[in-house]
Amino acid sequence: SAIYGSDVLLPENAPERLSDRSTLWNEVEQGEKRKDAQLSREVMIALPVELSHLEKETLTRGYVQREFVERGMIADVCYHDFDSNNPHAHIMLTMRTVDENGFGKKQRKWNRKSEIEQHRKAWADHANAALEKAGHDARIDHRSLEAQGIDREPQIHLGAKVMEMESRGIRTRVGDESRRISQENRDLARQQVKHKQLQRQIEAEKTAARVSPEPAPVPDKTPTLEQSSTQSAQPKKQIHPTPERSQRDWDLER
Repeated sequence: SAIYGSDVLLPENAPERLSDRSTLWNEVEQGEKRKDAQLSREVMIALPVELSHLEKETLTRGYVQREFVERGMIADVCYHDFDSNNPHAHIMLTMRTVDENGFGKKQRKWNRKSEIEQHRKAWADHANAALEKAGHDARIDHRSLEAQGIDREPQIHLGAKVMEMESRGIRTRVGDESRRISQENRDLARQQVKHKQLQRQIEAEKTAARVSPEPAPVPDKTPTLEQSSTQSAQPKKQIHPTPERSQRDWDLER
C-alpha cells in the first residue's frame, strides 16, 4: 500500500527481459536448487522529508545505480509513503552475477559486513549532497548514536502495518514502545538543556571573578611607640673630669 512508484535498474550486460519484474524474480527463483536458498537482499532507506518527490526519486536512483548496479546487481526499487512523514524506499537486490545469458555464480562478498557499512556511509554522502544541492541545512549521519557521542536511546522502526493500525486509533506494543522511547528522550533532552545552562552560569561567574578589580590595601593601624622628646632620642652627654674641677665636684655630678 501507499506505493508511489517503482523502478528496475539493470547493469549494462544484463538482458533487457529482466527489466520486467515478474520475469526477473521468476528467473531468480528458478536458478536456485536449495529450498532455503537466499534469493535476494533487501535494503531500506529513509528518504529526507525536506526533498520534493522528484528529488527523492532522483536521489534514490543515483545512489542505487552507483552503489549496487555498477557492481553487477539488479535492483528492484519501490518508493513508499512519499506523502507522509516517513518516506522511504525498499531495494531488492539480486545475489548472482548476470550477463547476456542470464544469472551466473553467487557473490558471497556482497553480504559481507564491511560492504554493508560502505553502503550506509555512501547513502549518507548521497543524501547530504542532495540536501545541500536543494538548499537545505539538514544533514544525516550514518553512524550509530553511540559512535556520534549522542546520549539518546535509538528509536525503533514501526513498519507499515503498525503505522496503519496506529492511524486508526489501535494501540500496538511496538507503538507503545516507540512512545516510551520518545518520552524518555524528551526528558533527557530537557535535562541536558538545564545542565548546559548551569554550566554556562558557572563559567560566567568564574569569568566575572577573574576580571573584577583587586580591593585597595587596608592601612596598618597597629600602634607604634614614638619618642617623647627629641632629647630622649639623643645619646647621653658624657661628663669627664677636667683639671679645673675637683674630684669631689666630679663625684657629686656623677
